[in-house]
Amino acid sequence: MNEPIHSPSAGGMSLSLLLHALRQQRWTILSFLGAVLLAALAGTLATTPEYRAITVIQLMSHAGKELDVRAVIDYDNAGYLEQRDRARTQIQIMLSRSVREEVIRRYNELGYDDIPDTPDGAAVLKDAISVGPREDTQLVEIRVLHPDPERAAVLANLVATVYQAGNLELRTGTARETQVWLETQADGYQSVLDEANQKLIDFKREYGLVDIEEKVDDISRRLASLQIALGDVTTERVLLSSALLEYERLLSLGSYTVLAALLEDAPLETMSEERASLIARSAEVMADYTEQHPEYQRALGHVARLEQVIAGEVQSRIEGDRARIRILQSQEYLIHQELNKVKEELLEKQRLMEEYSRLKLDQDRLRRLHQSLGDREGEVQLQADTRLNNVRVIDPALPPTSPWTPNLPLTMAMALMVGLAGGVGLALLRHQLSAPSLTARDIKQKLNAPLLGVLPRLPDGVSAVNRALFPFNHPSSPSSEAFRGVCEALQADTKGRPYRLLVTSSLAGEGKTTTSIGLAIAFSRSGVRTLLLDADLRRPHQHTMFGVNRGPGLTEALEKPGRDPLVTPTEVPHLDLLVCGGASQNPDEVLSSPALARLLGTLGQRYQMIIIDSPPTAQVADALTLTRVVDGVLLVARRGGVTERRTVETLEALGQADARLLGVVLNDEAPSSDALGFSADGTSRRAAAT
Repeated sequence: MNEPIHSPSAGGMSLSLLLHALRQQRWTILSFLGAVLLAALAGTLATTPEYRAITVIQLMSHAGKELDVRAVIDYDNAGYLEQRDRARTQIQIMLSRSVREEVIRRYNELGYDDIPDTPDGAAVLKDAISVGPREDTQLVEIRVLHPDPERAAVLANLVATVYQAGNLELRTGTARETQVWLETQADGYQSVLDEANQKLIDFKREYGLVDIEEKVDDISRRLASLQIALGDVTTERVLLSSALLEYERLLSLGSYTVLAALLEDAPLETMSEERASLIARSAEVMADYTEQHPEYQRALGHVARLEQVIAGEVQSRIEGDRARIRILQSQEYLIHQELNKVKEELLEKQRLMEEYSRLKLDQDRLRRLHQSLGDREGEVQLQADTRLNNVRVIDPALPPTSPWTPNLPLTMAMALMVGLAGGVGLALLRHQLSAPSLTARDIKQKLNAPLLGVLPRLPDGVSAVNRALFPFNHPSSPSSEAFRGVCEALQADTKGRPYRLLVTSSLAGEGKTTTSIGLAIAFSRSGVRTLLLDADLRRPHQHTMFGVNRGPGLTEALEKPGRDPLVTPTEVPHLDLLVCGGASQNPDEVLSSPALARLLGTLGQRYQMIIIDSPPTAQVADALTLTRVVDGVLLVARRGGVTERRTVETLEALGQADARLLGVVLNDEAPSSDALGFSADGTSRRAAAT
């Protein structure tokens, strides 16, 4: 066996098994299909035909545009959800007991007596009527089932007529009630409006407000005039005070000429010029005479008198300006007083104007409301008088020409689908329940997988421990011969190099643990240094079979990579055991860690063959995880235990994991089976590996 052996493709194997199962159970499918078709045909022929008549009506949001009248309740502006809820409500009204009772009453008046005017008759009609909308339209279908096509049409049209009449009566009655309510409200608002008018008149009379807006404007103009006058007086006072300060400063400096120019006074200017001339003549006298000369003294005296006259004149002007400033200050005070009075008057008028506006607004609002109530009252009265309806019959029901039920083609088509589906399901169920156990022939022909060997069933009464070591304790037994045959078949793949072999099964209890022990014994007896490794961390058994402690072992070696694994020698020469070790919280994480590959590499330097006992493939994913670190996989299947389908699923899973499948070993075969390769008297012949 030089090339790896792969499992068949998942899709092809599943389809092949499915078709095979359906072929085996074809009579079950045909029988079930025939029974369903016959039952459907018999039921259809035994069913009384019923005819369905349909009346189509339109639910309009308003009554129409014959007159420009608004409805009491305006649905035009209603949203989608509100219109939908309204349609549902109207449908429930059509199905209501009151409508059904009126329909039966009119139906009996027409001479039909198959539906009595009793509660039982209303219940019968309820079962016969169905109402539903046409999607995305305002149309509603009223559907009635009846054995007589003519009566079905009569009943459908009567439902539409009764509902239409009731809707019109409701709209008219509502309009009348609304009209009465509007009249009452209009009378009440008329009284309130009269009170508002009287309040406005009394308010005007009390405050003399013939034209309050004109008075407010007049006060505003007075206020503006006073503000202008105050500005003028204040400006004049400020300018005059500034000029007065300048006059006094020039007077103290003796600048009479400048003062005369500022004051714009002609006599002062003349006196200032005369003073300048006297000062010039006194200077001439001073040049000719001494200071004590009479001429010089007379000139000085004349200058002094003239300066006193000028100073007196300036002082008189200054006093006049001061008097003017006092007058201006008095005017400012009086204008301020008047301004305050006008402002208070304006504020009061504005307050009265706001109160007047509020009363006027109430009056206008009440007048508009009263007018609106009057207009609405006229519209509602017109609506009640015109008796407009928002329900319109679009298509009255006609007697149907063919029955609605039973529908033979539809019934038979549904029966065909149900019969096929049920027949296939029943066939698969029977196939599953009656699935035979896996045989050597199945492995070779149906599964298209290599059969490496067939392990015989051990005698009854052998304990589990003795079963595991049976090949060692009975080297000449058929079981030992079978293991040696499998060993030789596997050695063709190992080629004498260090090898890691994974032994697994589909389900628990198929004998993978005893098979891994038997193979380890066979390899060790052939002189191969062999290590048996228990990688079933969930339900380990190897330590029990050899009577040793569970740990420490594989778990401790993987969780603490620096620690040497504790390998236990066994009583079998050249065979050592590495137990599973302590329990692990996450077995899948432990087995998928890089430490396992490193550990197997280390052990591969000491052992030529490492046989790994793993958990069942179909129950946990540990075995699929271990396929990444081994050289080949051996699948163990128990005769009479695992089914063909389960084995196929396991082979598919191994194929999807890219496992290198070496072949299948069939376990627990009866001694009389031809696949064992033993004679009837128990003389062993080595099983030929394929």
